[in-house]
Formats: sequence, structure tokens, C-alpha cells
Amino acid sequence: MFAGLACSCGTAEDGDAFVRVENGRFVLDGKPCYFLGTNFWYGPILGSKGPGGDRERLARELDTLAACGVTNLRVLVGADGGGGVPSKIEPTLQYVPGKYNDELLDGLDYFLAELGRRGMKAVLYLTNSWEWSGGYSQYLAWTGAGKPAIPAVDGYEAYVEYVSHFIPSREARALLEEHVRFIVGRTNRYTGLRYADDPAIFSWQICNEPRPFGEQNKEAFAEWIARTARLIRSLDANHMISTGSEGFYGCEADMELVERIHAVPEISYVNLHIWPYNWNWTPRKDPASGLRNSMEETRRYIDRHL
Repeated sequence: MFAGLACSCGTAEDGDAFVRVENGRFVLDGKPCYFLGTNFWYGPILGSKGPGGDRERLARELDTLAACGVTNLRVLVGADGGGGVPSKIEPTLQYVPGKYNDELLDGLDYFLAELGRRGMKAVLYLTNSWEWSGGYSQYLAWTGAGKPAIPAVDGYEAYVEYVSHFIPSREARALLEEHVRFIVGRTNRYTGLRYADDPAIFSWQICNEPRPFGEQNKEAFAEWIARTARLIRSLDANHMISTGSEGFYGCEADMELVERIHAVPEISYVNLHIWPYNWNWTPRKDPASGLRNSMEETRRYIDRHL
């Protein structure tokens, strides 16, 4: 994930514990804020007392990351739907609409408390456009769209056709909005802090790699990003908000759409992702041979977004 040029600014006051944006850069307590980060989607599962939980391992991993200077973790706020689905992570957090696995909610609370104790921060993303945590396809299934397509089973084209119905579906998006309200409005049982008041959260992220999935959905997609950002802001006045987008390729090669979704007043900074294999910047069988080209393409991709 790349955090780039800010689109909206907040003013950091003395003693401010939240990361803000000022003049195109992150600030914390009035000072420039730089960090190393990594994906750590499974953190709340390790923090739970249920299946998959291992708090000793969580402590070791967090301590190791902190010792390496990695203090910003990008974390999934749970998977959606039932178990036993190929390629979907388990256990799931929201097993039916509005019903949650309390062991995993406890794990999320515990995880954030452990981050806070170490002075670390999390980017929390609230849903996913891809099947591995439910996301788009699960919300569609819950509204009667039929059995979700799975890329590894049914093929990528079948998956894209299925999830192309998420953005136009008011019913599916309404279910997601209830999830957003529930999570952003939560109070941590370990710290007593409302999530909206917790400095251990760096920013909220609307979705992991949100995509319109179709030219016909681009207008509604931009409106959905803006609507969701406004919803989060109405619940939380403290934290930054980000899209989670891959950038140019996530917006289906439409740079105008990239600019539009990141110009939403509530969106704090630009997102982009780098996928050298997926985008044929380097060969899978001999990645070293494509390293130079991959680096050059990466620089161009970042510069384009800046």
C-alpha cells in the first residue's frame, strides 16, 4: 500500500494523539509522521480466544515487527458469511447479516489494545472486493443474488460478472453500511475507548481494493465511495479515511476515476497497490530477471499517482 498526496487536511493540535494530514504530509502531535508498515490481516484472529487464536504468538509477532521498525499494520475487520467455502479465510466475523462472532470481536479489541500498548497503529479495512473474505460477493448472496462465484473454481470472468452487481445493489450496500456503523461505533472492552477515540487506529479504509467491476458502474462506484466516506466521518471525527484502492488498475485504467474518488473531502490520502506479477511487470518463473523492469514500472506508477 502506498500513502501519497493528501486530498484533505486536518490541523494537528498540541498533544494530538491522532495522525492527521497537513500540507500534503502526515503529522502526529504537530510533527512529520513517517512509518514502515505491512499487511497483517489476521491480527484479530490471533488475538481471539477461539479457533485460530494465539495471544502468545500475537505478542511475539508484534514485538518482532516493532523491533524491526514496523509500526503500521493493515488489518482486515473480519470475514463475512459461513465456513467451508474454498479460498475464504476462517473463522468468519459476521456469519449472517448483523450477527457477529463475539470471540473475534474480542480478538479485535484485544489486538487494538496490544497495538496501543506498543505505540503501534492499524489501518482497518471494512470490507473486500475479493472473495477470500466474503465482501462484495457475500453481501450480494445475502440479498438473494444466488451462490457466489469463486475465481479458483468458476473462473475469473464468472467472478467479475457476479460481483459486478454489488455496486448497483442498494440492498447489498445497505447491509455493508450497517456493518460500518457497528464496527466504527464500537467500544473496546479492554481499553474502554470508543474506536472513534482510539489513537491505535491510523485510519479507516473503506474496502480492500474496491473496484467498480464494469464501465457501467463507474458513476455509482464513485458515489458509493463518497457516501461511505461521509458515513464513516459522521461516526468518527478523529481518524483519517482512505479508499483502499489499487489506483489506476483498480479503477479499471481510468485515471479520472482515481482522481475523483480521492478528491472526496472526507478522503484523507491517496491509495495505490503494486502487483508486479499480476500486471506482467516481471515473470513468475524467473522474477529476478524482471526486477529492473518491475522497479521502473513501480516508479512510473507511483509518479503517475503523485
